[in-house]
Amino acid sequence: MASLASPGNSRLTCLASGTNYGSVLIKPKQNNPYILFLHGFPASSYEWRHQISFFSDLGYGVFAPDLLGYGDTDKPTQLEPYKLKQMSEDIVSLLDHHDIKEAIGVGHDCILLGRLYYGAFYLTTNLVFLDVGYMPPFDHFDVDLINEKTQGQFGHPIFGYWHFLNSPEAADIMTKQIDSTTAIMFPVSTDIWLEYFCPPGGIGKFYEKEIMTGALPDWMPESEIAVYKQIFSADNGGFRGGLNWYKSQMANNNSADEKAIPSDRRRTDKPVLLVTCAKDYVGIPAMMEESTKMFANDLEVEHLDCGHWVQLELPNTVNEVVKSFVEKHLFKSGAPKHLLHRRCSTRLLSRHGQLATWPWFPRRSAFGAWDATD
Repeated sequence: MASLASPGNSRLTCLASGTNYGSVLIKPKQNNPYILFLHGFPASSYEWRHQISFFSDLGYGVFAPDLLGYGDTDKPTQLEPYKLKQMSEDIVSLLDHHDIKEAIGVGHDCILLGRLYYGAFYLTTNLVFLDVGYMPPFDHFDVDLINEKTQGQFGHPIFGYWHFLNSPEAADIMTKQIDSTTAIMFPVSTDIWLEYFCPPGGIGKFYEKEIMTGALPDWMPESEIAVYKQIFSADNGGFRGGLNWYKSQMANNNSADEKAIPSDRRRTDKPVLLVTCAKDYVGIPAMMEESTKMFANDLEVEHLDCGHWVQLELPNTVNEVVKSFVEKHLFKSGAPKHLLHRRCSTRLLSRHGQLATWPWFPRRSAFGAWDATD
């Protein structure tokens, strides 16, 4: 939630569609590049608090939006706005409004990073996937088939919790039993996911038992849990908006758009970093690496011994790994950082009109926004 993640740097922007987006915006120093941080479920820009301070202190620009359904951003009740293509267009509109010509894209458990590249590949110089790697287009999404295949390959299904998240009662249960929600989402040991998160029906049983572990991991102190509960309180919309991402995917609302993604956009020569998490039983490292290899011709992989919330559990390690990757590719031409960024921006902008016309994504000039905080 931008207003809590970095209160002095939060923005509220109204897009031409009428949708309001909250975000953290910190401008770079000396024309250094921006880093775009995209969060996953159930989270918000507050998920990036350790990275926002670290990279902005180094002089990088930071742009961390609350994605649709989360934090300070609107939370539509209908599923249509939660199409991946539509939400990608929203991100481009936000970047355009804030005059961010390009950025290093960093996503945690966020399928949107790959879809943003499909539609606006000129906007991202490098891509960083934390925990959950690149996900190829789904012409038809079948959660039961995925569970069947991962059961056979890894010994347990990975998406058993999806049916619960797709149920009409999930939002109310997760909000009303917020202590149980934080216990399953931020466990001391991720072994609990094997029992209650991965198997179909498991998370429903978890809530039926009203399990509340009481213990918190040392990387998620009580003060931060209190902020998390505030972000997902009933007064702020609870979990309903975030769950609509899952409902839209399970309804196959993205199928037509996914089929329309050009084959030549399904791979990239841009540098890609994947950070895997050994103790995440959903984002299984071997599976994440294999799927990301389908996309990235220039792939680097870092394996970390942690659970799902890598940027919270190991913030210093993640910051240094991402910093090293960014600087390696930023300085590889030998040019000073600010000159390299300016040169790349000019080159990309000169091709902007041509790049933005392919069918999956409209021209950038079609978007408009105004900033309610200006």
